Amino acid sequence: MKKLLTIASALALGGFATQAFAYDGTINFTGTISNVTCTLAVSGTTPGTITLPTVTQSALKAVGDTAGTTQFSIKLSACTGTPAPTQAAAWFETGAEVNAAGRLLTTVGGTATDTLSIALYNMGSATPIAIGQGNGSIGSSGSPFPITSGSATLNYQAKYYAEKTGVPAGAVQAKVNYTIQYQ
Repeated sequence: MKKLLTIASALALGGFATQAFAYDGTINFTGTISNVTCTLAVSGTTPGTITLPTVTQSALKAVGDTAGTTQFSIKLSACTGTPAPTQAAAWFETGAEVNAAGRLLTTVGGTATDTLSIALYNMGSATPIAIGQGNGSIGSSGSPFPITSGSATLNYQAKYYAEKTGVPAGAVQAKVNYTIQYQ
């Protein structure tokens, strides 16, 4: 009798466990793999190197100060694919090179610093791109640009950005990986 009660209890508890792990819903993921290809050049070079101007420490003395605005472009040419792309944008990748605010981490004089970053902007915008965070229907950090006759020029700006006071003097380096997204 005791054995029968134990078996009945185990079966009853098993039924409750099944209900505890019931689904609340389903998420379906969809996407598209594109065969679009383009030849890329960043401000005329591959790989791209953008040189910001020399600025003084006093230009970056307060948190949030920016200086050294530098325009750069990513040029696409010989774009092919089916269907033919009509727009392109740069998706600036997150990673170890990007801080939590979406700006590029820097080294100054070969030493990592949290006082200075480099912010990227869509051309003509006063708001930095939050690197790696999507916006718009193309899902890109950068604004989409039209592709005409298989070519496009994606225009952006870079600026020094004071994260904290006490920005050190020295040679500045930063990097970011990017992917071109097509629509």
